[in-house]
Amino acid sequence: MNYTLEWRPEQEQDEIAQEPFDIWRSLDGDVSALFTRTPSGFHVRFLGCGDYEIDVEARRVICTPVPDFPDDSSQNIFANQIVPLLWTYDGKPVLHGSAVVIDGAAFAFLGPSGRGKSTMAAAFAKAGFAFLTDDGLVLNREGDAFFAEPHLASIRLLPDSERAVMGTDTCPDDGSAGKVRVHAGPGVPYASDRARVGGIYLMREPDAVRGAAGVTVQPLSLAESIDALLQHSFLLDSKDKKRMRAHFETMGALAESCPMFGLDYPRDYSRLDDTIGTIAAHARDVVAQDER
Repeated sequence: MNYTLEWRPEQEQDEIAQEPFDIWRSLDGDVSALFTRTPSGFHVRFLGCGDYEIDVEARRVICTPVPDFPDDSSQNIFANQIVPLLWTYDGKPVLHGSAVVIDGAAFAFLGPSGRGKSTMAAAFAKAGFAFLTDDGLVLNREGDAFFAEPHLASIRLLPDSERAVMGTDTCPDDGSAGKVRVHAGPGVPYASDRARVGGIYLMREPDAVRGAAGVTVQPLSLAESIDALLQHSFLLDSKDKKRMRAHFETMGALAESCPMFGLDYPRDYSRLDDTIGTIAAHARDVVAQDER
């Protein structure tokens, strides 16, 4: 299921003549990515970042970055966005989430970009819980069970999260607000073996009132769980009916197999240790109940 990445010279993004069949938007509602079809597959444009031409048969992706866009960021889009889309196209489900291992089970944190998934993975790792991924959670289904696969032994953090969680400050002094990559190693354990999914937390939109009350975990209904999984899973071609049916069936099976919870917590770095401890205790209770 490997895809090769090739590069073209930097180029400004011209207008796309073809009407996109899918659009991604940021939390603010701004368009962040456009999806169109090509004779050999798909064209995915990340606005202000670059274009990715996907040749499905050749299993090749050609990246054309915009001028001065960092190579590491282009590589990250390929690894954490394009590759998961292609894996789902091949039938392997991928969630837009991070995951850590607690008492031998994988616990995932779902949410859109900017909701705090990478910060959560890093904070758990610093607390001694190995992380499986900070984004692009790859799943393997075996009967009624789902296993989380290791994916990329590094975590990308915004500068404020790096300082607060890692205690380091490696952001370049160029005024940029880009993410920095923290590699697994001493003090940042990485789980190199897969783990069965024990539970999934949906990171709710920050709320000052709920956050002030501390960590709140509420079970989701089956309908709420399926809706959350559909919203936070990768899917390359939403118009392909056969793949859509298979995707819906897989997300339904995952919702029935794994307990899911709505998660509210204080967006306060000074309370992060208590937050991690409370979530870990809840996850351990979930594991213990499953073993009974």
